[in-house]
Amino acid sequence: MRVTLLSVGSRGDVQPFVALGIGLKARGHDVTLAAPATLRPLVERAGLTYRLSPGDPDGFFTMPEVVEALRRGPSFKNMLAGMPEAPESYTQQVVDAIHDAAEGADLIVNAPLTLAAAYGHPPAPWASVSWWPNSMTSAFPAVESGQRHLGPLTSLYNRYTHRRAARDEWEWRRPEIDGYRRRLGLRPFGDESPFLRLGHDRPYLFPFSPSVLPKPRDWPRQSHVTGYWFWDQHGEPPAELESFLEDGEPPVALTFGSTWSLHRQEEALQAALDAVRGVGRRLVMVDGPDSDLPDDVLRLHQVDYATLFPRMAAVIHHGGAGTTAEVLRAGVPQVIVPVFADHPFWAARLSRTGVAARPVPFARFSREALAQSVRQAVTDPAMAGRARRLGERVSKERGVDTACDILEKWAETARATA
Repeated sequence: MRVTLLSVGSRGDVQPFVALGIGLKARGHDVTLAAPATLRPLVERAGLTYRLSPGDPDGFFTMPEVVEALRRGPSFKNMLAGMPEAPESYTQQVVDAIHDAAEGADLIVNAPLTLAAAYGHPPAPWASVSWWPNSMTSAFPAVESGQRHLGPLTSLYNRYTHRRAARDEWEWRRPEIDGYRRRLGLRPFGDESPFLRLGHDRPYLFPFSPSVLPKPRDWPRQSHVTGYWFWDQHGEPPAELESFLEDGEPPVALTFGSTWSLHRQEEALQAALDAVRGVGRRLVMVDGPDSDLPDDVLRLHQVDYATLFPRMAAVIHHGGAGTTAEVLRAGVPQVIVPVFADHPFWAARLSRTGVAARPVPFARFSREALAQSVRQAVTDPAMAGRARRLGERVSKERGVDTACDILEKWAETARATA
């Protein structure tokens, strides 16, 4: 079977697709992964066929409008409202490019931002993926909504937040999708979002751990919480890391991934360094500001998190889905500095679970709050024990295999009913 995985996102979005592609390829399928040009080496290093999709994941978080909006608050909607509106012709060119990237496939798997092309004339049966839990439920609120305990009204509040989030998302995506359908001579969806049917008519995959967030009982049958999709690269640890680790107690890792450009980087580094020094530890920084560093800081680039994180006392990070998954599997406490979208949701969830310290929101970042959270993460033995036990459960999950089973069954069903 020829499978095409469609992504237009950042490295953190593409890496789980790489893991899924490797799993599908191991089962004998011909796998193509469409991604932005800067991520081509990543795809080809995994042994998958590369195809170009639109996007500039390295440039998004350097846009002044994005930086300004996210420094005010984590709202994805407010960030979009402040960005220059793209010409309709450009939007439709992007949809066409995504459609073309899927040509020749027997099965298509869409990331959230590639769904528009699926609602035209998709060249093959398709399924969809979301990195966060956005199907309507009474079990918890939508990702950008605050958790409120309203007694017997809590479940109604939760459903309301999902309905509001779905309305806002459709308001943003409707011109793109309905414009595409009009060009193809298809009836526009109008006020009713087709996203509300995801998980009802075809598989909707959520690659996070059921040990972190179980599938709600009121989700549709075809919505699946699979477990995380890990790509184990089995790289050798850098020699400088080995030397650094031998020189003292386990350090604390600091990584903000693609959101580093949003930070005032020197200030963020100094705040993290002060926090870890306050508990007698050193710092391992992944990327970050390009400046001279003191002896108790080691900078790394392109390091395998699966090799690094288990050897840390704790990890400070931004709460992206991929990084969060790796810290959970490593079984160490974490301090999350959530930036936007799903970051605050996972930060709050893991703090309530007791494996992460109190979140330090990016828009309200303070040295004092970071120092308090780092102290809790490094010195609380109960948190360390919970993190270790949860890490053991996450490590045993078969997220990629579960997703492959679902997709193969769906493709077989789709062929039989075609």
